[in-house]
Amino acid sequence: MTNVPWFERTHRWGQTNLTEIDPSRYDSRFWREQWRRTEIQGVIINAGGIVAFYPSENPLHYRASHLGGRDLYGDIVRDAREEGLTVIARMDSNRATADFYREHPDWFTRDRNGRPYMAADRYIACVNSEYYDEYLPSIIREVIARSHPDGFADNSWAGLDARRICFCRNCTVRFRDAYGGDLPERVDFDDPTFRVWLRWNESRRTDVWRQNSRVTAKAGGPDCLWVGMIHGPQAALTNRFVNVRDVAHQSKILFVDNQRRSAPDGFLLNAEVGSRLHGVLGWDRLLPESMAMYSAGHGFFRATSMPGAEVWTWAASGFAGGIQPWWHHISAVHEDHRQYATAQPLFQWHRVNENLLLVSAVSEKSP
Repeated sequence: MTNVPWFERTHRWGQTNLTEIDPSRYDSRFWREQWRRTEIQGVIINAGGIVAFYPSENPLHYRASHLGGRDLYGDIVRDAREEGLTVIARMDSNRATADFYREHPDWFTRDRNGRPYMAADRYIACVNSEYYDEYLPSIIREVIARSHPDGFADNSWAGLDARRICFCRNCTVRFRDAYGGDLPERVDFDDPTFRVWLRWNESRRTDVWRQNSRVTAKAGGPDCLWVGMIHGPQAALTNRFVNVRDVAHQSKILFVDNQRRSAPDGFLLNAEVGSRLHGVLGWDRLLPESMAMYSAGHGFFRATSMPGAEVWTWAASGFAGGIQPWWHHISAVHEDHRQYATAQPLFQWHRVNENLLLVSAVSEKSP
């Protein structure tokens, strides 16, 4: 055993992003072999939130449709512990089912006409409601009690974006209590009230980060970190009200969702993202980034493999900015098997050269 905490020693990550059908077809042997082939040191495992992959005791916590009596999350945690891997419980938490909405309609976002905001068939929860203050902390504590993960990630923790104003009672009352007035009527950057609303929302997201961090530390110990997840591009961070400076100052590691290049930004964006985020996080801390092994953003989205050269060039740009690799597959079974071979040479190269890739951290500590 090492006394170095997981957030300082885990340099390569893997994630099989589970889908609802996966409890009936997840191949433990295959994925354990893939962990070994790619020489990862940590895994991100879907636990709960929008979909539970374990038998939650909370009746409102929706279980994966093919879960049955299985604890898939717990099974994968057991496998990972046997392989000596760091375990991060992945939450995806800002939406819920119609049954949940009917039980607690006051916990969900609404437009100015009182209609709930939705993502597909799910209702979007309000960050100013008991959903965030009571329900999600209770799920985090339940996951810790069952499996004692090393930490938590959350892909949808920041809630509704800046292009939509929530007019629910929670937001109406809290904004009036804070600023003595009504919510802005529409998205309008020339409106002083709208600009105040933006800062108010940013502050609330930072409070959510702190709140969840306190929950995990109290229930799981000081090294059980809630890390959330942040986007790489600055525009995406702004749209989700994420103040990187504030969250970085209280974080020992940041998880980044910046999976592929876009046509306008190109490969160089990844180096810029790493350099910019390290500028606020510090170069002595790790910055793992989810990287898509599947085709993303065009064509047969998520069903086919990303070309290897595309993944490797994107990753190399990230390495130049101080980013650590994290392979990411959507679902546990794919017809296009080429994506399984993409990470192996890249991750093996990273293992051989990781001391050079992390040299900036050593140099900063040197006199």
